[in-house]
Amino acid sequence: MRIEYRADDRARAIIGGLGRTEDVRFSPNNRRLAIAAFNGGRIAVLDVEVGKAGGSPDVQLAGGLEISSPVLSYPHGVDFVDDDTLAVANRGGGVAIFKLPVGHAGHCELSPIQFLAPGKGSIVFTPGSVSVVQGEDGRCELLICNNYADNISRHVMDRHGDCAILESEILLRKWLNLPDGVCASRDGRWIAVSNHDSNGVLLYDRLQALNEDSSPVGVLRGVAFPHGLRFSADSRRLILADAGAPFLHVYACGTEGWHGTRMPAASFRMMDEQVFRSGRKNPQEGGPKGIDFDRSMTVLATTCEYQALQFLDAAAVLALAPSGSPVVEVEYELGVLEMAARRKAHAAEVKARAAAAGRRYGARQKARAEKFKAKAARLKDKAARAKARGGFVIGDRPWRLTAPLSWLYYAIKRSD
Repeated sequence: MRIEYRADDRARAIIGGLGRTEDVRFSPNNRRLAIAAFNGGRIAVLDVEVGKAGGSPDVQLAGGLEISSPVLSYPHGVDFVDDDTLAVANRGGGVAIFKLPVGHAGHCELSPIQFLAPGKGSIVFTPGSVSVVQGEDGRCELLICNNYADNISRHVMDRHGDCAILESEILLRKWLNLPDGVCASRDGRWIAVSNHDSNGVLLYDRLQALNEDSSPVGVLRGVAFPHGLRFSADSRRLILADAGAPFLHVYACGTEGWHGTRMPAASFRMMDEQVFRSGRKNPQEGGPKGIDFDRSMTVLATTCEYQALQFLDAAAVLALAPSGSPVVEVEYELGVLEMAARRKAHAAEVKARAAAAGRRYGARQKARAEKFKAKAARLKDKAARAKARGGFVIGDRPWRLTAPLSWLYYAIKRSD
């Protein structure tokens, strides 16, 4: 199932220096492959050729670009707007749109042609994943996972107008708990969201009007910590990367759509134990992160820190789940999500009350300290006044009233 790719020296050097990676994405024309180097603060864009050799998938890589920019801050998600335009979601910043240079190789520092900045008045906050949904009349949508804001925002963009943002809104929020990945099916009907802290994937049907209060129509279980995810070309399979385990999971829906609750139709190990343990810094890490099918559905690319780039035979992966997995009603899972949301809200309320009580206690202690400080100052002043009443001052120096008598006593004693 694993494909040994060919690469020139430049491409291998770029891959070898990626460090921690998060997302990977093929361009629409299948000639470029973008990889997010999280800690390195850069994006690698390799030239790629996907084909067949002797009836088997064949991949060849050539050195491309290493993009840096002042706006790249822990880049986590990538997607192509078109073959020469790349959207990057930065956990430590905003969402940057770059126009990629043509015919340029090596390191390249770019300024974004458009930037969705975080901060006051913005709905973008800690963006971790981005999915481009193509529309009509040169428009497209950016679906953005705002990780620690627990929502998916939607931004309508004009591809022909320097990627100007025409409209922005919160598309999904209900029951989202650290959404870590988002993707849309090629026909645009289905949206899948990796719900990291609830250990599952939520699915939405765009035939229904969606808003912040929309409930998912489907839930995928059987995963430790879901991360990257992609639909097959016909939307009947979904491949999910499990960041908390050395597995990829394959879900299948047949012809009935993604309504209901499903377990994986198949799961397979895609890294050995040594690679997995190398990245096992905590229970949420070690497994695969980013995944993507090429446009021809020939190969599946995967990436993670200690296995920077791997290609799998897409047909063999999809064949692991020839039919849909058993489906159960989704109401139970929605109840579980509701209870989890209530527990989270209660925990936040308890934390807020404790913080408020701590501030009140601190204010009382500060007031008490100021009170004792003032009292000490008054006592010191009182002592100084008492001392002054017991003597007099000559030349700014205090003298005791008995000082002249002492002088007289010692003068008489010396004369004797």
